[in-house]
Amino acid sequence: MDFTKEQKDIFLHDPAEHACILAGPGTGKSSTIISYISQIKARYPEKKVRLLTFTRSANLELTGKILESCDESVESGTVHSFAISVLLNNPGTSGLPEPLRIADGWERKNLIEHDLARRSGLGVRMINELIALMSAFWESLAKDTGSSISTKLKAKFMGFWDEHRMIFGYSLLSELPFRLKYAIEGNPDLDLGNFDLIAIDEYQDLNACDLACFKMIAERGTTILAIGDDDQSVYGFRKAHPAGIRSFQSDYRSILYPLSISHRCGKKILDWANFVIEGETTRPAKPSLSPGEKNPEGVVAYLGFNRENDEATGIMKLMNWLSGTEEIPHEEILILTRTSTVAKAIKNIFQINKIVYSEPEEIVNVLNLRKTRELLAVLKLLINRDDSLAWFTLIELTPCIGASAVDRIYNYAKGKSLTFGESLTKTFCDRNIFPGNDKLAKLVTDTVNIVDQAELPDRNKNWGECIQQLIIDGKLPEPESIFLELLKTIDKARAGKETLFSQYISQLEPSLRDLANIKEPGKIRIMSIGSSKGLTVRATIIAGVEEGIIPLPVGDRQEERRLLYVGMTRSREYLFLTKCRRRTGQSAHSGSGNVAGIRKSCPFLDGGPVSETDGNTFIAKLS
Repeated sequence: MDFTKEQKDIFLHDPAEHACILAGPGTGKSSTIISYISQIKARYPEKKVRLLTFTRSANLELTGKILESCDESVESGTVHSFAISVLLNNPGTSGLPEPLRIADGWERKNLIEHDLARRSGLGVRMINELIALMSAFWESLAKDTGSSISTKLKAKFMGFWDEHRMIFGYSLLSELPFRLKYAIEGNPDLDLGNFDLIAIDEYQDLNACDLACFKMIAERGTTILAIGDDDQSVYGFRKAHPAGIRSFQSDYRSILYPLSISHRCGKKILDWANFVIEGETTRPAKPSLSPGEKNPEGVVAYLGFNRENDEATGIMKLMNWLSGTEEIPHEEILILTRTSTVAKAIKNIFQINKIVYSEPEEIVNVLNLRKTRELLAVLKLLINRDDSLAWFTLIELTPCIGASAVDRIYNYAKGKSLTFGESLTKTFCDRNIFPGNDKLAKLVTDTVNIVDQAELPDRNKNWGECIQQLIIDGKLPEPESIFLELLKTIDKARAGKETLFSQYISQLEPSLRDLANIKEPGKIRIMSIGSSKGLTVRATIIAGVEEGIIPLPVGDRQEERRLLYVGMTRSREYLFLTKCRRRTGQSAHSGSGNVAGIRKSCPFLDGGPVSETDGNTFIAKLS
């Protein structure tokens, strides 16, 4: 690409000095940072450089651009993968159960939360609240989070939690940065990888704990290069805040490099998005993002419909016009919503009219299917035969093995200072310990036989293919066919990269989340606004842009404004926002739940460059 003067100034930056690149949507930050790191590695081959992103989707986008740049020497990863690598390289420093085992979403919901609730007598809802409270502390480093839960109740939970997680040997993804901070603070000689420069993309998504970790790493001699955009800080749910990147220049006494020209959005799209974000009351004064010389003019409209079915039908007609008259492929069209109920009405209309669409958030649900969970448990036992959550999964999925058997194993493990898995594999034949439980004995015997027969190489480029062959040979349980198809897609996406089997299995859930955002030929993507972050398409339709839904009645109003800005800046050529004047179906309960009442326009759009127009009239003129 032809780099601007702003980008060329970055290329001259001294890699020994901290810096912040403040880059709005479409300003070429990824290409800029990849080019900068490539030049640094060429000029200073002795320097060790690491490029990190917050989300895996952002890392996937970066990886693609790295391949496009033909510089595979630039390595990227996520903040969480960096934390994991440091903790693995420094065993015994984190205070976590070892070997490090991260519980996935299904295990947390179906095993951990329910079992903790049963043992503590606190109930699943309270356990959820207490885990959320604990996560809030890990992420914000603030002990007082405004919770009304009593200290006595917190103490009771922490006692059960500490015992439970040691016996089942798990950790939660949200605590990894906190444990990294704990390890750094307690170990002056901790091996942090000896990086000279760490570049962190999507820096605005880091929370207080993440920020503290990298500040301590910087104090040990590593240069930090922060890249991001405070206008796209939308992860308040994990305690991220735009203040992190806004204060970087003063915190690190660093140089600030702004990128102010968007090469993505059409001029009208950018004018409208700028109006929305410039109403953000906590936002520092800065120049408006301007379009590049080659940017299209753009087509924009704010369309009002009478009812939710009218809105969904109108969106279908817009999509048909975009794909037919404007010849935009379906995969270049995004339909975004703030709530699932608004999305459901659109999906119903698409299904009736046999329009193919993808639901990125639904792909991960394949891992929740019964047969798939059984296979995943066995695969995890191939890595570690004593994997407690894997054994717990198989017991949970096997009929006629009840909670009493789980309690017997749990209590035996507690008394002998073993894990649940160790207790089961080492003692299941002892009928004095597990008298008369033939179902449990058969489960363990059959599973151990499967694990013994399933031989795997140490490394492989196509683990999905390897797993499928073992299934064909009858050496592994067969999952649902859709999961096998996804394994093929994961292999293809990995492009033959060799990896350890343990790494492959531990990354299955995040890999599926990555696949969710990949364009599928012929399929329109329907997703939440937050999930669209980092994507670029030719056309975007955002549904339900009305007061009570955007913004939602609870939460940070300024973050709601930033979220809308993120959705509006995905598109290069076409941007349509829709609203309902009244909602009477399921979507009537979205947001503020204004059933059948008159719904006002989104207040973030009032007085802006685009006024509301009747949706049916607008679409009729397109025909």
